[in-house]
Amino acid sequence: MFYLIMKLTLSSLFVLLFSLMGFVSAQYSGGYGSSYGAGFFYGTEQVINSLVENLEPLLRALFGGQDWTGYLLFEKTLLFIIIAIIIGLVLENLPVFKERTSKGILRLVAVIIGILAVRGINFVWINTILVQYQALFIAITGILPFMIYWAFVKEFDSAVRKIAWIFYAVVYFGLWITADVEAYESVYLWGALVALAYGFFIDKSVQAYLDAQKVKAAHNRSIWSRVAENNEIIRKEESKLESEFDSKVRDALKDKIKTLHKHNSELRKQID
Repeated sequence: MFYLIMKLTLSSLFVLLFSLMGFVSAQYSGGYGSSYGAGFFYGTEQVINSLVENLEPLLRALFGGQDWTGYLLFEKTLLFIIIAIIIGLVLENLPVFKERTSKGILRLVAVIIGILAVRGINFVWINTILVQYQALFIAITGILPFMIYWAFVKEFDSAVRKIAWIFYAVVYFGLWITADVEAYESVYLWGALVALAYGFFIDKSVQAYLDAQKVKAAHNRSIWSRVAENNEIIRKEESKLESEFDSKVRDALKDKIKTLHKHNSELRKQID
């Protein structure tokens, strides 16, 4: 059931993509009056309508709960998929399920728990969950331009980086001045102020930290290279020890191997 619902959902998205392609094709081929554009769009529209008409009663029966409506049905279906996957991953680590070679019972339990979780949830809680995902989307897409710009300018000289962040702030100040929506004005203003604060007060510390990390990484590579060289010498000396019968030579080889092991231990302590 779980994999069936996932496959049907992905198929629906695939069909939706083709319907959008039909819409674009119709626009470029002279509108829906043209035979190809109208025919393609009509065909994909019929497929989507048929798919929805067949799936919606089943999904409403599974996830509708007491309300038995199609309101936010698509969102509830996506939440079910997320919950069922997470529960399945958790159950796989439990000893009672880990020892079983067949995963059918595990999948059935994950699907049942997912249905029970989504079926009993009301619209207020669904909207609350959706608002959190919207906030996550806004936060990620809001900081993404800053991160891309930072990755672009971080290798420049200090003076060039300051000029670049000033230019970034000027662009945001321009957007702030020309924005008509109050919410946009706040975002643009804070974006400009953060850019200036970073460029003049934070950038130097960040660059110092990055440079220190590069030095630390080079230092660690050097230490591991020396440890590898010592291990190679230890391997050769142990090979000699196996074929050596003279007691004095064997004692000397053992002392050398012991010294190299001790040196490796001291080297490992220097790794940050």
